[in-house]
Amino acid sequence: MSSNKEKKKTAKKAGISWITVWLIVVAFIFAGIVGYASYTGVTMVKRVVSTKAGAGLLFSSNYMTTSEQTTLEYNDYDLFLDEQGQPTSANPTYNMLVCNFAQGDRSTWYTSKNIDYTVTAKLYLNEKYVSTDAEALENPELVGTYKVPTQADVAGKVFGIKFGSGDDGTYEYFNSTNSFTINLPDSGSYSLSKQEASTDFFSLVFDKSELRNNAPKFWIYVVATPTQNTGAGGEVEAIKGYVGTCQAAKGGATWYGEISDESKSTIDYDAYNYIITGNGKGDFYFAWDDSKVKPNEFAFLNYNSYISVNSTNVENWSGYTQYGETPPATGSWKYIVLDVNSDVVTRFEFQLYKTSGDDYSSLIDTYVDYKFIPDQE
Repeated sequence: MSSNKEKKKTAKKAGISWITVWLIVVAFIFAGIVGYASYTGVTMVKRVVSTKAGAGLLFSSNYMTTSEQTTLEYNDYDLFLDEQGQPTSANPTYNMLVCNFAQGDRSTWYTSKNIDYTVTAKLYLNEKYVSTDAEALENPELVGTYKVPTQADVAGKVFGIKFGSGDDGTYEYFNSTNSFTINLPDSGSYSLSKQEASTDFFSLVFDKSELRNNAPKFWIYVVATPTQNTGAGGEVEAIKGYVGTCQAAKGGATWYGEISDESKSTIDYDAYNYIITGNGKGDFYFAWDDSKVKPNEFAFLNYNSYISVNSTNVENWSGYTQYGETPPATGSWKYIVLDVNSDVVTRFEFQLYKTSGDDYSSLIDTYVDYKFIPDQE
C-alpha cells in the first residue's frame, strides 16, 4: 500500500497524474501486443494490396465481377459428346455461384446486413461470329459485338437459367416472349445471410450445338444487383459477366498461379498476394522457397479441406512451370497439393510474407513455382 502512495507522490512531483501513469503502462502493454501480432503476421496482412479486379469482393461470383468478366466454359466437355465426338442429347449445364464472401475465401463474409439481390440474364448473339474461324477466341474482332437474337436465331435451340443446381429448381428459357431477358426471382429478391458465409447456386444451360462451334455463337450476360447499398461508393456493388461455351474451349482443364501485385517493383512490400485460378479438375502443386517467403498460415487453415499434401520437401520437380526438371539451388522449398475443382471454387489466394527486409522486387517470381496435373477421368 505504501508503495502505491510513493508512486503517486513521484508522479505528482513529475507533474503528471496517477491516471496518466496507468495510461502509459497500458499503452506499453498494448504496444507489446501489437508487436507480437506483427511478428505472427496478423497486422502485416493488412498492408498487402491486391490489384486484381474483383479480388476481395464480399459480393462475388465465379462468373461475375464489378468490372465485368468473360468466361468460356469447358468443364466436363466430353460428357456431352459421344464416341464419335458428336453432341449427345444432353445440353451442357454450368453452375454459377453468388456468394457473400470473396471467391475462395469463406473465412470472411459480409456481416453488415443480409445481401438482398436480384439477377437479370440476357441472351446475346455474337454479331461477328465466324463459324469457320478456328482462331476466333484469339481475335478481338470476333468477340464482344453482340445483338439481341431473333426467334429464328434460336429456333430448335435451348438456352436458359434457373435458381438452383442439379435437379433443384426449374429452368426459364430465353425466347421472343420474354424479349430474351429473364429476371429472377419473379418478385422480391434472393438473400445471402449475414450470419454465415453463404452461397446461392444458379444453373445456365446452353444448346448442345454450341459445342461444335469454334467460337461462342451465343452468350448469356448475367448481372446480380443488390437491392441496397449499390453504386459508386456503396458497400456492395452489382457484379456482371458474359458466359459462353464452344468446341475451341475444349483445350482441357487448366490452372495457373501468379503473383497478382502489379507493382512488384515496390521494394518496401511486406508481403505479396499469390493467386491460383483456373478451370476443370485436378491436382495443383504450389511450391515456395521457405527461406525467402512464408505463406499465411490462416490461408492454410481456410483451405484445409482442399489440401491433400503438405510437405516440407519438394521431391519431384518434373513438370513445374519455372524450374521444370531442374530444381533450384536451394533445398529449402516446400509445397502443398490442392484438390482443385472449378465447379466448387475457382480461386485461391495466399499471402507470402517476406523473411527479410531485402529488395524482392525483381526476385519474388523466382521464389514460387507451380504445376497442374488434370484429372484423367
